[in-house]
Amino acid sequence: MKEYLHMVKRWDVIIIVLLTVLSFLPLAIFTYAKSQEPAPPAGSESKLVAVIKVDGKEYKRVDLTGHTGVDTFKVTADDGDYNEIEVKDERIRISAANCNDQVCVRVGAIGKLGETIVCLPHKVVIEVQSTTGETEPDDGIVIPS
Repeated sequence: MKEYLHMVKRWDVIIIVLLTVLSFLPLAIFTYAKSQEPAPPAGSESKLVAVIKVDGKEYKRVDLTGHTGVDTFKVTADDGDYNEIEVKDERIRISAANCNDQVCVRVGAIGKLGETIVCLPHKVVIEVQSTTGETEPDDGIVIPS
C-alpha cells in the first residue's frame, strides 16, 4: 500500500474532492428551485383526484384534497389477482399486491399532480390528476409541435 501512496499528488486529491463536491451541485440547485415554486392559492377550485384504471378502463376516482383518515379497498380481477389500495390523508398507495415483482408496492405513497403508480402484471394504473383534467403540473415549458 505504501508504494502506491507516493504516486498520489496533492492536486490529485484536490481534483477528486472538488469533483465530489461539484457532483452535489445539481441536487442543491433543483432542491432550491423546487422550494421556490408558488403554492396553489387557498381558494383555488382545482382539487387533486386519484384516478384508478384497470386494463385501461376507469375503475374509481378518489378525492385526495381534504381527505383525512385511512380508507382501504381492494381491486380484484376475475383470475384472483388483487391490489390493495390505501388512501391515507391526502396520499394514495398500493399497500399490498399478489404480483411477483412488487414494484407497485415499493413505489410508496403519491399525492402530487402528475405522479403515477403502475402495476404492469395486473394492468392497474393510479394517476393523480386535478379536477380540471390536468395530469401534469404547468411548469411553463412550451414545446412547439
